[in-house]
Amino acid sequence: MEKYIEILKKLNVSTYFVRETAAKSVELFFVKKKLDMRRMKDDDSAEITVYKDMEEDGKKLRGFATVNVNSTMSEDEIKEKIESAEYAASFVKNPFFEFAKATKSDKKVQESDLNGLELSEIADKFVEAFYSEDKDAHAFINSFELFVKENEVHMVSSEGTDVSYVKRSVWGEFVAQCKEPQDVETYKSFEYDSLALSDLKDLVKTTLKMTADRATATKMPKAGTYDVVLADSYVPEVLSYYAERAHVGYIYPGYSDFKVGDNVQGENVTGDKVNMKFSVSVPFDSEGIEMKEREFVTDGVLKTIHGNQRFSYYLGIEPIGTYDKVVMPAGKVSMADMFKQKCLYVVNFSDFQMDALDGHFAGEIRLAYYYDGNGNMECVTGGSVNGSIFEAQSELTFSKETQKLSEFEGPKACLFKNVAVAGE
Repeated sequence: MEKYIEILKKLNVSTYFVRETAAKSVELFFVKKKLDMRRMKDDDSAEITVYKDMEEDGKKLRGFATVNVNSTMSEDEIKEKIESAEYAASFVKNPFFEFAKATKSDKKVQESDLNGLELSEIADKFVEAFYSEDKDAHAFINSFELFVKENEVHMVSSEGTDVSYVKRSVWGEFVAQCKEPQDVETYKSFEYDSLALSDLKDLVKTTLKMTADRATATKMPKAGTYDVVLADSYVPEVLSYYAERAHVGYIYPGYSDFKVGDNVQGENVTGDKVNMKFSVSVPFDSEGIEMKEREFVTDGVLKTIHGNQRFSYYLGIEPIGTYDKVVMPAGKVSMADMFKQKCLYVVNFSDFQMDALDGHFAGEIRLAYYYDGNGNMECVTGGSVNGSIFEAQSELTFSKETQKLSEFEGPKACLFKNVAVAGE
């Protein structure tokens, strides 16, 4: 950090923000159950943002540009990068904005049960949990990659901010395969900021089952309107609509009309009310703003608008940082009870998209379970789901079962009523 600050001062850069990251990781690569490669990495890099204040037609402007550097670069190389950023910033003519209040703090360690363990020890625990579920009679793990990471982040600004934190996380991806009666593969990824061994086991078990079921599925669902159940990562993906629409980056340009006090779930809610809290995933956001747990949506009513310092200043609100983790309470209905009624439980999409601008979510069905309401279930594949959170949000049903992901803690499944499904 000292090296970068010294160069900035030599170049007479008066306004800057430096975010330095020292990253350690243990990375494991498996082919089936055989360890193919194990490596440890230790990287040091930084993002340097240079600000340029200007005036045009009597209006104050503030431009900025960011460059990436690392500790292996020479002083001349870093100087060249910073000078290029300063030049680029002079062409970015944003309306002037003030920075968030400067923060100083001792180094903070993000709370997690991953702390206190060696990274290699964490990796071994996740590998053991992962392969403990590789025992399906039909499907198997084809490949598996695991990354256990520790990031130490230090942020310093010309305005007096000087904060740092340490955060650990586990990320991975794997491919499950089933060869009979047809050869199919399923790709899945995961990310946890806790020792979520039971969650990983459940993910592996369900992925192997869905892969075996996909190998037997041949029929498409019939076209029509269904009650659709989504689970696992698809739940926070759809619900990300609320956090995105409540971000100043959506509100200031007019993409979102959310205001604190609005009933963002709509009127006449007959299903479960949306209740969310913003949780702290890192002690400081990327601009050095200290993060605190906050009420987000309570019984469908918006309590907090979040986001970066520039758009917050334009809107005349306090910059509280950008939140990327949401916590929700469990619902009151079990997934088993959801499946007692006629519904389509989509467990895997070839592609799934959630558009926060218009509230539309859609995806091509790779595998779904159709429950006919009479105790019968059929595997189906093909067709697509086309829904709208605007139309569905008044009748949501959240599951009793929960999940714990890096950016979401809450119901494992959600039932959406009257969703259009394209099929045969």
